[in-house]
Amino acid sequence: MGGLDSRLSQVVTAHAFAVTVLNVIHSLRARGLRRTLLFAVLGTAIPVLGELLAVNVLKVLRHHVRPQVGGVPLAIALGWYNLGYGTFAVMESITPAADPHKDRRSQALTPAAALAATTLDLSLDPFGLDLGLWEWSGDGRYASEIKGPNRKCGIPLLNFAGWIALTSSVTLAYQCLGPGDDAAGSSHSGDDGGPEAGRAAALLLLSYYLPVAAWATRGRRRKYLLYSAPFVAALLAALKGRSSTS
Repeated sequence: MGGLDSRLSQVVTAHAFAVTVLNVIHSLRARGLRRTLLFAVLGTAIPVLGELLAVNVLKVLRHHVRPQVGGVPLAIALGWYNLGYGTFAVMESITPAADPHKDRRSQALTPAAALAATTLDLSLDPFGLDLGLWEWSGDGRYASEIKGPNRKCGIPLLNFAGWIALTSSVTLAYQCLGPGDDAAGSSHSGDDGGPEAGRAAALLLLSYYLPVAAWATRGRRRKYLLYSAPFVAALLAALKGRSSTS
């Protein structure tokens, strides 16, 4: 096995870094410094712990994108933040607030964000497997027609359970630890949950989805577009600017 083309590694890493910068700017404008830092820490640390478990303890997964630390590529760590923050911001903008304190919206955000992120991965993970960005140690039942670099076919269902668990954990932790506004003196637009914030987050998420959609269309794998339909529906709703307070 010759390994992943270094140019592809560079492109994947550069894309993840660029989207992270834009997401941080987006979050600072909408949420302020404290909540931006909180989501960045939670949205990176929790999924990376899951990756370290899968790579080094369970040994079910191996990444090929460089650079890496402990077997986890920088692009993957940043990607978890990008997808976690993006789907959270999108769902926050389109989930109705049922009362002034938004308690019911907060309860709905965790499953909604987890569903959106996981349905994206129903197409994103086969795409990455086909490109040789990662491989699984054994055959999986999902996307069994796709071979990884080690010739193992498919993706284990444990992967998607992990996505639900990790994205839910990030959202729950953020909502528990980060309610309210930043300390006095911080300046931000306060547009978290608003249609403008949701629209901007959706546009950034498109940079992950569009290459996957092109791959599925060219390779006659349109079923993966169907599997990701809930994610696409959320993006379209956010792009239309549906207000969460309407």
